Amino acid sequence: MPTTLRCAIIEDEPLAQELLEKYVGRISFLELAGTFDDAIAAFTQLPALAPHIIFLDINMPEMNGIEFLKALPAPHPVVIMTTANPHHALDGFELGVADYLLKPITFDRFLKAIGRIRERFPATAHVPENVIAPAAILQGQSAAGPGFTYFKTDKRIEQVLFSEIEYVEALSDYLRVFLPDRQIVTHLTIKKLLEILPAGLFIRVHRSHIVQLRLIRSMEGNILHLASGKELLIGPNYRDEVRNLMKKMLANT
Repeated sequence: MPTTLRCAIIEDEPLAQELLEKYVGRISFLELAGTFDDAIAAFTQLPALAPHIIFLDINMPEMNGIEFLKALPAPHPVVIMTTANPHHALDGFELGVADYLLKPITFDRFLKAIGRIRERFPATAHVPENVIAPAAILQGQSAAGPGFTYFKTDKRIEQVLFSEIEYVEALSDYLRVFLPDRQIVTHLTIKKLLEILPAGLFIRVHRSHIVQLRLIRSMEGNILHLASGKELLIGPNYRDEVRNLMKKMLANT
């Protein structure tokens, strides 16, 4: 593992640039290689900087973050997306981004993302024994394809795309994973699964339930209505977090 990880920031908002630069400066093993407010300029200059990590804003003029990522030659640095709109998370994860930071970015959330990334630079990283992560993703080669993992069931190992998971239900030391066409039961705790699922794409709404954010169709009181018609209760310890997130996403605030 390199002694320092070089970072590039591609962000057109001065305040967001400043904040990310400040956070990078507070971590001893991070080094700021360059900051850009223009994705096109960043695209031409990044090869010379050879960053390990890119903090990439989505909403930028001329070339947005998604277009930039699609154009970036593979294998490319580990990408952490930053945006004020959580609806972009799915697009990013399908392109293999490592993490997703929702603005305004807190330092503890930044630290969590960096902690995950740091584990990817050795040839191997710790993975719970019944979740097998693609080797290319563990090595930081985020262009490997759509975000997915493998789950062990009784009879086989099954690939599951993160984008297909509607919700997950905890059954003691087992989990039931609800997909569009089937359910998978695997020996895994909800805590371990949270370490695997991409941050920003899922939210824990109950001590027994994790839900894909984009598949929540409505919230009435303490009940969530999902795209499939399923209704889930929001647990007392998670109500404030769920409500605050929903408020942040409101178009008519």
